[in-house]
Amino acid sequence: RTITGLMQGLCEMTTDDSLKKRDRINIETLITIQVHQKDVFDDLVKRKLRDPSDFAWQQQARFYWEMDADDCFMRVCEQQFPYWYEFLGCEERLVITPLTDRCYITLTQALGMCKGCLLYTSPSPRDS
Repeated sequence: RTITGLMQGLCEMTTDDSLKKRDRINIETLITIQVHQKDVFDDLVKRKLRDPSDFAWQQQARFYWEMDADDCFMRVCEQQFPYWYEFLGCEERLVITPLTDRCYITLTQALGMCKGCLLYTSPSPRDS
C-alpha cells in the first residue's frame, strides 16, 4: 500500500463509533506521524537528494539494523545510539513541526557529547 492509502485507511478507522477513546488517540497519533514522514519524504524528493551524506538526510532520525551487532541503531547526524524500543506514548495533542525536528537534532548531539539538554516550553492556557 502507498503512504496515502495507509493514511486513508487510518482516517477511516477513526470514524468507527465503537472505537475506544485510547484507540482513537493512538490512531490519530499514527496519522500525525505518517503525515510528518510523508512531508519529510516529499521534501527530500523535491530537493532531488541523492547523496546520503547530505545534511537534509542526515538530520532525519534513521533506524538501521546492524547485522554484526544483531541489533537496531538510531542515527541522527553523526550520532548513533542503540534503539531500546522506547514507548514514546500517544499524546492527544501531538504536533510535529520543524522545531520538533531541530529539538531531536539538539538532543541527540548533546547526548552524543555526554552533555545534558533540557527542553522548556510555556504551559498552554489549558494547563495553567
